[in-house]
Amino acid sequence: MKCRRNNIMLFLVILLSFICFFPQKVNAEVMENYAQTDLDPQPCATITLNKNAVSLEKGKTVKLKATVENCDAEKIIWTSGNKKVATVTKSGKVKAKYKGQAVITARLAGTDVMAQAVITVKNYITMRVRTTGYCNCRKCAGKWAGCATAIGTKPRAKRTIAVDKRLIRLGSKVQMDNKMYVAEDTGGAIKGKRIDVYYASHKKATSHGVKYKKIKVYY
Repeated sequence: MKCRRNNIMLFLVILLSFICFFPQKVNAEVMENYAQTDLDPQPCATITLNKNAVSLEKGKTVKLKATVENCDAEKIIWTSGNKKVATVTKSGKVKAKYKGQAVITARLAGTDVMAQAVITVKNYITMRVRTTGYCNCRKCAGKWAGCATAIGTKPRAKRTIAVDKRLIRLGSKVQMDNKMYVAEDTGGAIKGKRIDVYYASHKKATSHGVKYKKIKVYY
């Protein structure tokens, strides 16, 4: 009788243990799966540009392209941090306006997601010109022989050049053959991309001949 009672008690203990343990195990598995699902990171929207930094000469342009990931929105808002230096169109085309730096921003519409590119506008422009020589004699200068330059200075060899002032502003510094000249003079035959280099004598002026040079015009 006593043995039978012990068996019944043992059975009840095992039954209660099973009832208590099994729901906890199930609940723990459910909660673990829920937590993992809830904490799975969602991909964030990103935007990148094909160029992060660009150097341009005044008047030149560059096309910036934006790549958007993990977002259905396609509209991109382009802005310039300094419109005096560089401007940007709605399609991302940047134009250099004046020397300095400007930050171009591409922002995903309706969000704070953005990418930026630094535009540096150089303080010079380059061009290829036709060069000849001249002096202050009557053969070269005609009725202006012996006169001052167009800006009122005395012409000097290795410094004075004559330019088309519509293309190169008078007073501008011009680098040619690693030498620095000053656009001080003009001439009736000096039109467009043509430069007359001043020499102290007619012989040196004529010996210059015709040469094509790549120059830098600083402004």
